[in-house]
Amino acid sequence: MPWTKRDFLTGLGLAIAAFAACAAVAGTPEKPGVAAPEAFSALQKDHWAYKPIVRAPLPAVTDRAWVRNPIDAFILASLEEVGGKPSPEASRVALIRRLTFDLTGLPPTPAETTAFLADSRPDAYERLVDRLLASPRFGERWGQHWLDLAHYADSNGFELDAERPDAWRYRDWVISAQNSDLPYDRFVALQLAGDELAPGDPGSLIATGFCRSGPREVVGGNVIPEVKRQTELSEITGTVGSVFMGLTMGCARCHDHKFDAIPSTDYYRLQAFFAASELTDVPIASEQERKAYEAASKAIEAKTAPLRKAMSELEAPYRAALSAAKTSMLTPEERLIAATPEKDRTPSQKKRAKGLETSLRIIWEEVAEAVHANPADHARREALKHQIYELERTLPRPPAHAMALVDEREKADDVFVLRRGDYRNRGPRVSPRPPGVILASQRGPAFTEGSITPRESKTGRRSALAAWMARTDNPLTPRVIVNRLWQHHYGRGIVATPSDFGVRGESPTHPELLDWLAAELVDQGWRLKPIHRLMVTSAAYRQASDPATSLAADDPENDFLSHMNRRRLDAEGIRDAMLCVSGDLNPRMGGPGVIAPLEKEIKDLIFTEQEVVDLWPVDPSPAQYHRRSIYLFRKRNVRYPLLDAFDAPDTQTACPRRETSTHALQALTLINGEFTTERARMLAALALGDPGGRDHAVQALYRRVLARKASQSELARARGFLAIQAELLAKEGSGSKAEKDAWVDFAIALLNCNEFLYVP
Repeated sequence: MPWTKRDFLTGLGLAIAAFAACAAVAGTPEKPGVAAPEAFSALQKDHWAYKPIVRAPLPAVTDRAWVRNPIDAFILASLEEVGGKPSPEASRVALIRRLTFDLTGLPPTPAETTAFLADSRPDAYERLVDRLLASPRFGERWGQHWLDLAHYADSNGFELDAERPDAWRYRDWVISAQNSDLPYDRFVALQLAGDELAPGDPGSLIATGFCRSGPREVVGGNVIPEVKRQTELSEITGTVGSVFMGLTMGCARCHDHKFDAIPSTDYYRLQAFFAASELTDVPIASEQERKAYEAASKAIEAKTAPLRKAMSELEAPYRAALSAAKTSMLTPEERLIAATPEKDRTPSQKKRAKGLETSLRIIWEEVAEAVHANPADHARREALKHQIYELERTLPRPPAHAMALVDEREKADDVFVLRRGDYRNRGPRVSPRPPGVILASQRGPAFTEGSITPRESKTGRRSALAAWMARTDNPLTPRVIVNRLWQHHYGRGIVATPSDFGVRGESPTHPELLDWLAAELVDQGWRLKPIHRLMVTSAAYRQASDPATSLAADDPENDFLSHMNRRRLDAEGIRDAMLCVSGDLNPRMGGPGVIAPLEKEIKDLIFTEQEVVDLWPVDPSPAQYHRRSIYLFRKRNVRYPLLDAFDAPDTQTACPRRETSTHALQALTLINGEFTTERARMLAALALGDPGGRDHAVQALYRRVLARKASQSELARARGFLAIQAELLAKEGSGSKAEKDAWVDFAIALLNCNEFLYVP
């Protein structure tokens, strides 16, 4: 295969980067000094993503009648250049399903579909767009996209995977920001530096939870404090670089970036913005809330005290026996150390005493196993545990805290380049500064140390970074976010690698359109809803999803957008859609994550009998189980099978683009899964209660599940299926339940239709 111009430039860039890396290593000082400013070659600065944004004039097109807004001019010009034509407009049923799923993550109701199909006004579609943009469900849908980037979860991950009791406040803040159309520059700034920009405002403190949403190791153990701190800063630095700037900054942690113009000095300069920041849970509860919680806690403690005393007395002989058994295995010297008061121990004895304490410690698993050998005591102990558990469940949640990132001092510690990422191997000292290759391309004032202004006992570093992110001459911030919006509306970004705008990422398919949208965002005051509206009202978005024959073979990735991309619903969309069409969806918004029951097989696989009580305390209200998926409790090490099967992110790393896999487990989950069966039972109950008869019930289910009427052939097949299935079930002994079970099977078949699972 012959080399393209891009291949040549990439190879040349690699050679330059390798040479620069070797030169940097050769010239590294032995003792830490101050890092010298880097120089970037013309080739490095010439990369498309680093160039200033230029709003190009709308291109001339032949088929002017097809153009509904400026987006269409750019799309059509590219199509006409290669001799292609756009596809016809999709049907009204396809449009309302596509638009409602895109903007709210839910299917349209039969009433909404009927109203739209009957609306003959010329702006009926635009009215639908405006209604959906104003829906509170919009924030839930687009909030989930952002939480993917923040790799949000309600637990820390790692071995302990402990709960984050206040993490949900950040999730609710994101949803609210989407619904209120908080300008994107402010949205970014508050997540980076809310504590500096709005001191005392609880919402702004909560916003900084973005920097704390990733996994975090909180168990002390053998983790060296410097390593732990560096791990936290690395998590923040990499996420900020990829999410806001579309740069793979994390690749420059241990050495200069192998491909992009990001030296390791720039990685640590970006990290230096967070050098004075601490991961802190800041109290935001009112005095009344705190007093109410204290009173409730004392009341519960008083009720559980006699139960705990009874349990302690029951366990005492077992603990004594365990302690005696462990002590008997000690050497005489070890027994002497254990018997010697700590103040009288020699340094050598003190050192050995730490290991002895671990050896002699009695853990609850040992006690449980010992008591289990006595059935009567085991039963009594379990009864006491259950009584304590039921009482403690009535305790209100602890007083509110903001899971925040804050500065508590005016001066930050010095930051050094860490060779190979090793905190013990310090290189030159660096000051906070954005990536140099971007600064070299900016037209406005230079970023200097004077750009950072300390404020009210805070360094002002993160607010300076936020201000730089939102500069109108920043080439990355607006490009990255409009590309993310395009990706979710059209199925693929103008840049197909949404978090990698570097030289190894994909080049934009429509660079002039990307810049035009970025400029439009800034001109609209950084408000995202007008950009959403522009995208979904375009003729390009309204195309049918059948491939255009003229370009189908030559454009397999649909880069020229000659038709709309057909997409499968994401994991949360599938679950929420099933809840919606079955009438089970609980529309309540906000609040702590809901812990819904796990399938028995999964629960038994992950948890012991004791652990399921302590680690997976199911919400006592069954109505909560039917909330939208965004409100489910996200535990990093425990994933709901339905969401897991359909490619929900693992929350360990930022997820800029979800994969869409196809495998047998998906079919098994949808056909045999408990969740699907429950939704099918609800649909079957609706069908059996339909006064219009079997055919009318079939049509009603089609309208609920697929937003359309069944054709005559589909109606005939449904009659045959229901009759045959009922007969088979009756023969198998179902009796009077045969008719109901036949409807359940029919509903399961509808929920497994590609037409239900895919957005047209």
